Amino acid sequence: MAITVHSPYAFASDLVTMQEASDLFAECGPEYAVKPRTLKQWAVKAGVTIERAGRDDCASWTDLLEVHRDQIDRRAGLA
Repeated sequence: MAITVHSPYAFASDLVTMQEASDLFAECGPEYAVKPRTLKQWAVKAGVTIERAGRDDCASWTDLLEVHRDQIDRRAGLA
């Protein structure tokens, strides 16, 4: 019998670099723009798994969306 490993990152297919994520958030408007370094700090603080791909830091786009939402809400005083 095979053992199933329950890991949310076992088959992560939505990895993006911090720069790509930052650029996508900036497209939504200036109030949503965040620097890649700040985005990485938020992700680390939230416990998001960050992987290295060459010289780039990558994380799950889904996880970054949630972290970004939480931080933007906190900035706006909604959280």
